[in-house]
Amino acid sequence: MHRDDSPGFGLVLGIDVGSVTVGMVLMTSGKEVVRHDYRFHHGNISDTVLHVLKEIDMDRVCAVAATDQTSALVDADFRLDDRVAVITAARHFHKNPGTVLHVGGEKFSMLFFDENGNYTGLKSNTSCAAGTGSFLDQQAYRLNLAGIEALAEMAVKNTGERPGIASRCAVFAKTDLVHAQ
Repeated sequence: MHRDDSPGFGLVLGIDVGSVTVGMVLMTSGKEVVRHDYRFHHGNISDTVLHVLKEIDMDRVCAVAATDQTSALVDADFRLDDRVAVITAARHFHKNPGTVLHVGGEKFSMLFFDENGNYTGLKSNTSCAAGTGSFLDQQAYRLNLAGIEALAEMAVKNTGERPGIASRCAVFAKTDLVHAQ
């Protein structure tokens, strides 16, 4: 991978490979997002990462950052915990994030911030809830939505009462959600 430090370049590539998806963001040194990509790898991580990278002009990339669970296939200049990445992004895009629900294909967590935007802790699921993110992907499909992004948009726009859904194993929660649908 060629990286050029000359003027006019300086894009940073961030990659996160999770249990079911590959997420990527390309941004300027001023933290302006130039491009982002999010796709399911269906267990074929190498090909998915390579396909994403083929769509990027790597001559413009001066640094690559990856989350710590991202495969060694990605030659990163910097690796960090995915929770640190989420906290940093939340602070960048929102002055005071309050709470952030971080949902992945096999785990999820709620990150908490104080009134000044300082991270104060998290609550995370047990292994019993593994697969919750994949289940939400399935529900987006069942509702004929374009994807999990559309489901998240619906959730953010909800001004009505929250539906009563059990916070438990995804297998049992399916009963609640399918019935509510």
